Amino acid sequence: MELMAKVMGINTSDGIYNILVVNEKNETFNLKISPSMIDLIKVGGLYKFIYTAQYGGRMANMVTEVEQPNQLSLESSNEALRKFFPSAPISMEYAIEEIKKYIGKIENSIIRSITETLIEEYKDKFFIYPAASKLHHAYVGGLAYHSIGMLHLSDGFLENYSYLDKNYVYAGILLHDIGKTIELTGVINTEYSLKGQLLGHLVLGAMEIERVAEKLGYKDTEEVLMLEHMLVSHHGQPQFGSAKRPMTPEALVLWYIDTIDSKFRVLGEELEKTEVGNYTDSIGVLDRMKIYKIK
Repeated sequence: MELMAKVMGINTSDGIYNILVVNEKNETFNLKISPSMIDLIKVGGLYKFIYTAQYGGRMANMVTEVEQPNQLSLESSNEALRKFFPSAPISMEYAIEEIKKYIGKIENSIIRSITETLIEEYKDKFFIYPAASKLHHAYVGGLAYHSIGMLHLSDGFLENYSYLDKNYVYAGILLHDIGKTIELTGVINTEYSLKGQLLGHLVLGAMEIERVAEKLGYKDTEEVLMLEHMLVSHHGQPQFGSAKRPMTPEALVLWYIDTIDSKFRVLGEELEKTEVGNYTDSIGVLDRMKIYKIK
């Protein structure tokens, strides 16, 4: 038998672990798993369990195999995760097409090639990972949703400020959080990896640009340097975790657009939960401000 389910609890008796799981319909099941397999699962995790359907006895419903969503195809993993966890209000199919559309708008061949390569390499994470563990876009597909929101905002900036180079603006947005696919551990029980804690996604993203640029034969080009600068400076100020302050127009606009989307998306989500004529709860990304919802 097969069952895609979220683990709600684990206990042990007689050397066999008992696990309480819930399926997408919120139906509960009791399964058993051997000590040799217990390290494969965690409370709160989502897994595909293959088990023997027996009734009664010590070995009833014994798990024989465990698969995590990341062992499935991108489409299957996305479908499974969205059934059990909060997700972006756009489909993954729309996100993929929108990202492809903006990559196609990048005319500089070096910038486009680097961007396309990195998005393709990390697509299994980029389109399902959250953009953060808690603060903003912290749900399935949040990383791509955040990037798309920024891309849409950038079109207005490009129209109003003709001196901005769209090649760098689009690529900078698409790649600015690519390091989060390394910094974060995933969608479920999202934590920060060792590399994420020691280096952070700004530096990790710049390192990935350097790696891909060398592989593609673009090392030491100005395009690579400018993209790396955009990534290490996109938090704007050192107190916000930025390795450098923005020193090009495109790096500066990346910082502002990132700030706008991360804050205003959270504001919108809080306003949806707030009755008209009332204030929102305090909002972390807005320095714990409370915002009034106009009648």
